[in-house]
Amino acid sequence: MITEEFEPTTDTVEEEASVEACTKCTACNTVCPVARSTDIFRGPKALGPDMERFRSPQEAAVTPGLDLCSGCKLCEVTCPSQVSIQEYIRRAQNQGAREKGRSLRDWVLGRTRLLGKLGSMTAPLANFGNRNPLFRVLMERFVGIHRRRPLPKYQWLTFERWFKRHPRPVNSRRKVAYFYGCWVNYNDRRLGERAVAILERNGIEVVVPHQQCCGIPAVVNSNMDLARRYGRQNVRHLTPLAEEMDIVASSTSCGLMLKHDYGHLLDIPGSERLGAKTYDIMEYLWMLHEAGELDTDFQTVPMRLLYHAPCHLKSHGIGYPAMRLLRLIPGVHLEEVDEGCCGISGTFGVKVEKYDLSMKIGSRLFEAVKAAGSDYVLADCETCRMQVEHGAGATSAHPLEILAKAYGHG
Repeated sequence: MITEEFEPTTDTVEEEASVEACTKCTACNTVCPVARSTDIFRGPKALGPDMERFRSPQEAAVTPGLDLCSGCKLCEVTCPSQVSIQEYIRRAQNQGAREKGRSLRDWVLGRTRLLGKLGSMTAPLANFGNRNPLFRVLMERFVGIHRRRPLPKYQWLTFERWFKRHPRPVNSRRKVAYFYGCWVNYNDRRLGERAVAILERNGIEVVVPHQQCCGIPAVVNSNMDLARRYGRQNVRHLTPLAEEMDIVASSTSCGLMLKHDYGHLLDIPGSERLGAKTYDIMEYLWMLHEAGELDTDFQTVPMRLLYHAPCHLKSHGIGYPAMRLLRLIPGVHLEEVDEGCCGISGTFGVKVEKYDLSMKIGSRLFEAVKAAGSDYVLADCETCRMQVEHGAGATSAHPLEILAKAYGHG
């Protein structure tokens, strides 16, 4: 009989050896939209925990199909053992890209803020080129961006410049810092304007701090080193504010980086304090409602709406606060369209070799949207909205747009 007493070195298996926590149940493979759509990708279990056991820090970790991981994170949402599957895949991709070198396309796509600055400065010319068939053929041939993939429009007046002219409210109850992200700043200033209007309607002063790209475009283009540099800048600028106020983000992917990935994927010191004070904007507004502080003096909005929940929203673990909020608005008829990943996964579906796969992944969603019919298809993620418009021919919007209508901001 063993009588020796000992203290475990960790509370959970995952903390010490999360690879070994994988029970090979294959739950991750069953929900993986890429594995379901192509045999080339062997699934997150095989390319994540299984391959991690054989990877050596001294050699490249590239294996066939590894670059097909779209980064949707559904594998981690589903894993009963809470294994950090994406962490192993992303580190392997980053190591391989570091040793083999990165293409010009991936270098550019990983620097969304730089691309946004150039696009904004030359907005009419950039938008013309992105729509011009001949230019798109050349872009596909020499850069690797698929000619059929719609690209976002750029706007000359950025959200940052608009906000500097925006008058500050008086007699606010509290303040929040708004992490608007590259999309709002360079491509959809109107969404940022609506976010500010809604928060101010509820007695909240909005602070717009200096910020860098959240880093997720760099992560998904196999450049975690660049993402870590961006993340450190954001942690340095935002952490002092987080001591005084909450941080809200209107992009589910940006918010997830601040909340979770700075600490768990990029290992940025001090990021936990920032993550603990970061909220998705719809999550934050629902928290106001639960506290009895949300202005619910809504106008009637007679609209039939479909709601698509982005994959990264599911990773937040907050449910669907947008649906709960919109059902408070009189006249709104809202249904969820639950057909899995839309397929675009940020810049994944932009690439020439992945475009067809991205459309195949989203095909069930497209058909469901077409069959249901609606005034708008809502999604909290900007690239999800682009993909639904492209694949289903539907009109899309962020849930904030409907909330803004209910407050009289047409």
